[in-house]
Amino acid sequence: MRFKELPTEAKRYILYHTLVSPVLITWHVLPFYLLITGYNVLEVGVIFTIAQLLGVPVTLTLGRIFTHIDLRKGLIAIDLMGSLSLVFYYLAYGPLAPLMVVLGELVDEASSTLYFLYPAYERIIYPENRMKEALAWHLRLPELSIIISYPIIGYILGYICTSAMCFRNTFLFFAIYELMLIPYIYFYFKPVILESEEDEEHTLNLKSIWRRYGFYIIADILFILAWSLAPSLALVYFVFEWLKGNMFHVALIEAVISTATLTGTYIVDKISSRKAFQALQIGTLITITGLLLMVSTNFFPLVLLAFYVIRVGDTFVFVFKRTWLYSIMTKKEASMISATLSSIRKVISIISPFIAGALAYMDPRAPYITCLAFLASTIPVYYITSKNQ
Repeated sequence: MRFKELPTEAKRYILYHTLVSPVLITWHVLPFYLLITGYNVLEVGVIFTIAQLLGVPVTLTLGRIFTHIDLRKGLIAIDLMGSLSLVFYYLAYGPLAPLMVVLGELVDEASSTLYFLYPAYERIIYPENRMKEALAWHLRLPELSIIISYPIIGYILGYICTSAMCFRNTFLFFAIYELMLIPYIYFYFKPVILESEEDEEHTLNLKSIWRRYGFYIIADILFILAWSLAPSLALVYFVFEWLKGNMFHVALIEAVISTATLTGTYIVDKISSRKAFQALQIGTLITITGLLLMVSTNFFPLVLLAFYVIRVGDTFVFVFKRTWLYSIMTKKEASMISATLSSIRKVISIISPFIAGALAYMDPRAPYITCLAFLASTIPVYYITSKNQ
C-alpha cells in the first residue's frame, strides 16, 4: 500500500509523528546530561523514580478528563506538557538541578497518561481492511525522520558543542519546536470524541475483558516489563560506561535502530496477518538473538549490528501485536481498552527507573540481560494463543 492511498486523516496523523520524532532524542539527552554533570546511574534512576511516584495522582486525574473531550485537545495537551517539561530540564543546573528534573519528569509523566489517545485515534482513522499497511507507514516516516535528524544532533553534542550548557540549550530549542506543532494538530486533525457520557453502558465487566483480552494483557505485561528495565537511561549508561562513548554514539545507535525499523516494515508487508502469532514468535527470537550479541561485545560496529537485529525483531512484534489487539477490539472499546493497557504500563513504570538504574549500577549490560529473560517468556503466550484462535 502506497502512502498516498491512505485516508487524508491518516496521512496527516503520520506526518505529525514524523515532525515530532526529532524531539524524542531529548529522552537520551537528559540522562546523558545528568551523567556528565556528576550524577551516577543509580542516582539518576532514583530521581526518575521519585518523579514517577509523585506523578501518580496527576496521571489518574488526567486519564479520566480526556476520555470525554475532543481528542485533539488531548494531543495538544501532550505537546504542551512536553514543551513545559523541556523548559524545566533547561533550568536544571546548580543545586536546584534535581528539583527541576523531578518537576520536568512530573510534567512528562502527566503527558504520558494521555498516550492511550494515540492507539485509540489510530483505531478510528486507520482503514480496518488495511490496518497492517497503515501501521507500517506509521513506523516508516517517523523513523526516517530520526535517521536524518539524530546523527546531526548527536554529532553536535558529541564533538562540536559538548558542554553542559549545550545540552541545556538543546532542551530549550526543542521546547520551542514542540510548541510550534500545536497549531498543526488543531487545524489538521479530525475532531474525535472517544466516548460520550451516554456511552457508559458499553463498559465491559472484568470477566468479559479477561475472556477476550487475557492472553493479550499477559503478553503485553511481559513485553512492558522487558523494555521498562532497558529505558533510555540504560542505553545511555551502556554507551557512557561500557562503550566509553558520547552522544554521537547514542545517536548512531538510534539511527541504526530506525533503519532496522524501515527494513522490518517492508518484511512485515510480505507476511499475511493470518500468520500474526508465528511472526510474533519469530520476531521475539530475532530480538533475543540481537540482545545476546549486544551484551557479549563492546566492539562498536558489532553493537550497531546487534541493535539493528533487535529492532528488526521488535518491529515484527510491534506491528503484529497491534494487529492482534485491533482484531479483537471494537471502536466503541478503543478508549477503555487503550486506557486500561496504559494504566498497566503506568504501574510498571513507577518503579522501573530505580530497578534499571540499580541493575546498570551493578553492570551496564544487566538491564538488557533481564529484558532478554522477560521477552523469552512471551513466546509461550504467543504459541498458546495461536492454538486457541
